[in-house]
Amino acid sequence: METAPQEHLENEFEPDAEGYVNIRVASRKIGMQNQYASYFLDGMGGRPNFGKGLRWKEPKFGSYHEIRIHKDDVEEFVRRVKEYKGIKEK
Repeated sequence: METAPQEHLENEFEPDAEGYVNIRVASRKIGMQNQYASYFLDGMGGRPNFGKGLRWKEPKFGSYHEIRIHKDDVEEFVRRVKEYKGIKEK
């Protein structure tokens, strides 16, 4: 059975059995594309490593679209990136 695109997106925002959600949850809160937000998880491309001390999973064979971050660490990651980029809360 094929999943409708919108249904697929909604499922990415739901935590899995271990409490992880798709990186898209954090990237939307930051206002960045998944790819660029994910660079801040491990300091890729000379960016600061804001994933240190946070729970996140990178797929062994996958893309940045499949990175997962623990639901309880999303807000801290978002806070770190926004502070670094000078993004003010609305």
